[in-house]
Amino acid sequence: MADTDGTTKSKTSRRPFWQKHLRTWSQSGLTQADYCRQHQLSAAAFGWWKRQLQGKPKPRKRSSGTRQPRPSYPATVQFVEMQRGPDVNTMANAAVYEVLLSHGRTIRVGHNFDPDVLKRLITTVEASC
Repeated sequence: MADTDGTTKSKTSRRPFWQKHLRTWSQSGLTQADYCRQHQLSAAAFGWWKRQLQGKPKPRKRSSGTRQPRPSYPATVQFVEMQRGPDVNTMANAAVYEVLLSHGRTIRVGHNFDPDVLKRLITTVEASC
């Protein structure tokens, strides 16, 4: 006879044991962990058999050292020429608005900005991507 986790007999003889438990669990309304505790089953073995019998591969854990692929950006960079006004360094012209653009770019403008110039700047910057 198999132990409660089905480990003492061959894999083929354990299949009915786990099929019965999985069927009973699915109708029980219990969480997988609670069912395993109540029936003294190995939660790891339960999960393994559940995946085997459902034909699903084991979910892969991502190692903390695994890098996410970087988003691909165009290799070329385009610059936009800007003219500085005479009072660009004064506190009266400090940036009071921020325009957040795609790809994490930001344009900061002061309270005396020219809306038409800002519109052209945004259009030019966004078109370069």
